[in-house]
Amino acid sequence: MTGNNRRWERQPVEVPCTISYADGILNPARASIVNMSPGGLMLAAEQSFIANERVSITLEDGNDSLLFEFAETMRGTVRWSQATTGRGIYHVGIALEAELPTRILLTEQ
Repeated sequence: MTGNNRRWERQPVEVPCTISYADGILNPARASIVNMSPGGLMLAAEQSFIANERVSITLEDGNDSLLFEFAETMRGTVRWSQATTGRGIYHVGIALEAELPTRILLTEQ
């Protein structure tokens, strides 16, 4: 695969959150948003998630959640999930159901 076929540029962030399956079949996992674009997120999570499953991402209370007050809970679909090397952390790619406003991405930097 050559080139970057992404629709939006990713912005690096560090925002604590929890992620859970939308239907609540498993307990939520602690996570952190690692990067984001208007259409998606990459999380570092304590557990793996199944591709094509709907999830909810809930921001932890604090300053970061104020930046996202329009979307304290975001919903999306897992596109991929993979283990990182040797740390018990999984990177999880999420396609969001609703695009994030660009101004939020700029504020977060």
